[in-house]
Amino acid sequence: RLVTLRAGFRLDLMPWAWLKANVGKSHRAPTFYELFGDRGGVVGNTSLEPEKGVVWDAGIRLEGERGVLEAAVFEHRYSQLIQFVQISQGASRASNTGKARVRGMEWTVQTRVFDRLSLSGNYTFQRALDRSRFLHRQGKQLPNRPAHEAQANGALQLGDAAVFYEYTFEDGNFLDRANLRPIPARHIHNTGIRWTGFAHFRFTVEAKNLLNNQVADLWGYPLPGRSYFLTVQKPF
Repeated sequence: RLVTLRAGFRLDLMPWAWLKANVGKSHRAPTFYELFGDRGGVVGNTSLEPEKGVVWDAGIRLEGERGVLEAAVFEHRYSQLIQFVQISQGASRASNTGKARVRGMEWTVQTRVFDRLSLSGNYTFQRALDRSRFLHRQGKQLPNRPAHEAQANGALQLGDAAVFYEYTFEDGNFLDRANLRPIPARHIHNTGIRWTGFAHFRFTVEAKNLLNNQVADLWGYPLPGRSYFLTVQKPF
């Protein structure tokens, strides 16, 4: 039987500011994807044990007419952590890493300028370390858990059209538990125009990965470089 216990509280400091915190003991059963994989580069592992952990977070939220600012710290302590790791050049498999600790902080901001320009962003710093009993892995960074991640978004409304921009940063990390197969840091820039016109059809022209950065997914497969998309949607 898997039992999850959670508790939280909120303390109002001012009408526009409050503190909040959560703590819990969690259990997570392996997913079908982790157990049986797929026909591509993910190999199933039917011997997976449920993931267990004790997690907590605490933070402050400031909210006004023009936006929101939120900051939080967190810590997750796992036993039998389920983690995807690369087992060959073209395949990965979920496995129970053992004990692990993830500790960090997160910032989120949202604001509007002159009712036309909306801006948002978030930043996460985390130290995700292997705490298993194997000496060659103790203190190593967990695979696919970058120390720094950031995202920024902006949208300028111009009548029925909107110009938008997205930026994503992910720090370098590793494909394997021994930290021998690094993944370089990535910077991705996307932009486009969205217009709602005839019969409420929504047209979007978008350019992704503007700088044509050569990046790979969490299993090491190369992702598309600079690419362009045209999307037409009809709301129901």
